[in-house]
Amino acid sequence: MINISGYITDIDEDIVDNKNFLSVNSCGYYKLVKLASFETSRPDGRSDYQLLYVAKGSADFLICEDFIKVEEGYAVIYHPHQPQYYIYHLQNNPEIYWLHFSGAQAQAYITNLNFTDGFLFNVGIKNEYKSIFEKIISELQVRRKNFFELSNLYAMELLSLMSRNMSERSSNLYLINEQILKIIETMNKNFSQKQSIMDYAKTCSMSTCWFINNFKNYTGMTPQQYLTNIRLTKAKELLLSSSFNISEISSIVGYDNPFYFSRIFKKNTGYSPREYKYIKANNSNQPTSLI
Repeated sequence: MINISGYITDIDEDIVDNKNFLSVNSCGYYKLVKLASFETSRPDGRSDYQLLYVAKGSADFLICEDFIKVEEGYAVIYHPHQPQYYIYHLQNNPEIYWLHFSGAQAQAYITNLNFTDGFLFNVGIKNEYKSIFEKIISELQVRRKNFFELSNLYAMELLSLMSRNMSERSSNLYLINEQILKIIETMNKNFSQKQSIMDYAKTCSMSTCWFINNFKNYTGMTPQQYLTNIRLTKAKELLLSSSFNISEISSIVGYDNPFYFSRIFKKNTGYSPREYKYIKANNSNQPTSLI
């Protein structure tokens, strides 16, 4: 079994911190490799809170006197002194992250995040969760300066992110946001391609107006503004780090007409591409004559 964990002290103690807002006690990761099963039984629970996240596969939890197979993308939260019984089976390929925490405002915090209706929460499959868990584990293992404060901040980030994703999954907003996110990824990869906003809308099976509205709600800008920002950011990089001329850079970032590219560049930056390159190269605040 792969068992990676970190603790606030040298051993796994059932600590209750009533001084700090939220306080991480321990954090870890389990993955069965050869062991047929792994069982945890705590009839009287623990004095702190425990969050378990099924990152892959499934695990069996005894909840309200019934065994429930908890699939990947779900989290289980045990409150202090609640009986705990769960078992991992190798055949189900479980990968589990866990977190123990307490704190003076721990109960109020998770209540505010809507972790109140039972034990089981559909928070979705997110690599971000794994990354945050691993940061907490690392902080607890290495214990560099301010590790305690950082561990607590990461834990609050994790719970807040899970709460947001749980909320979005419960409505049509989740599906819409997932579609918009895929379009954003496509834009960043293929920013030079000649794909219209209407084409992006069709990809999402939305009308153009509905797509633009949803995109703006998600990013704070229209699709065209977002795409323009990507292109101009890349153009700035090329102006400062390459030997390409203005026409070549214009073509690379998706503009066939270098004059149109220059007009868009100046409208958004206040400078022509040549002025921008000169200013940055000379660390100057004002352009001089470039004729």
